[in-house]
Amino acid sequence: MLNMKTLLALAAGAAVTMAVSKANAAEFYTPMQPGVSTGVPAGALPPPGLYGDIDTYELSGPIKNGNGNSFGPKQSGSDVTPQLLYVPGWTFLGANYGAMLTQPFNFNTIKVTGGASGPSSFTGGGMFNTILTPEILSWHLSGGNFVSEGLSLYLPDGDFRHAGTTETTDSIANNYYTFEPNFAYSYLGGGWDITLNNVVDFNTTDSTTHYHSGDTYYLDWTLAHAFAPFTVGLIGNYIQQFTGDTQFGAPVPNTASAGTGNEYMHASVGPILAYNLGKATITFRYLNGFAGKNGGNPSFFHFGVSFPIF
Repeated sequence: MLNMKTLLALAAGAAVTMAVSKANAAEFYTPMQPGVSTGVPAGALPPPGLYGDIDTYELSGPIKNGNGNSFGPKQSGSDVTPQLLYVPGWTFLGANYGAMLTQPFNFNTIKVTGGASGPSSFTGGGMFNTILTPEILSWHLSGGNFVSEGLSLYLPDGDFRHAGTTETTDSIANNYYTFEPNFAYSYLGGGWDITLNNVVDFNTTDSTTHYHSGDTYYLDWTLAHAFAPFTVGLIGNYIQQFTGDTQFGAPVPNTASAGTGNEYMHASVGPILAYNLGKATITFRYLNGFAGKNGGNPSFFHFGVSFPIF
């Protein structure tokens, strides 16, 4: 059974990490990738130090309309996301302090099997928005109970591409700021990691396309147990956009169905397996996208490595 320090060190790969997934709601990409913070105790920070994490994933799946049905297009893609987490040993209001820097790199393909002109595909690759997390505060309440809050900022500095006021299919980043607070709870006792990470995205308006992606709630959850050197368990993700998309101030229609607002929904669940190498931890995660509306409903296979730098 892993001890408390080892469990806390797994947090080097999480707290409020983000990457992306192709979706039609949220102008092109949801700022936070579905399920990115699963598998780690987001409510707790590790001991003081500098930590590195490299997460890679492959995704594939259909695109769903506003009724939750697939209507032809499919997506696939891959991602590499390096991340640094710094925990200086400072305390504030009784909480441990940390800060994080994340830089995803993405490649995505959309395939359309029907249409008057026959099958076609659209690809894009490059750097996604830089994600700054200037503050994470984590409180150890009692026993194995931890809570944390954090705030991340997505910078509009990635590979955004457009033609006039329309984002093109080879674009890979968002041309707007996203403010992302989160609140997480973790129970770390008896080898367990039971974590609920609640995240909300608040987006500004794209100044080029005049598209405003609606605000979105994310829940990443983890139920895992350590049997040293392995950790096994179940993870899941739920996303619900709760304000509609607009462009030039008008509501955006739902994807291939009646209604307006284009509010995205996605749900996934799957297993996690981690192996502690002593100085590093390797993690395998699979998230099966089983429900979705107004955008991509992919499944993800993750491989990640987290390690202390000093």
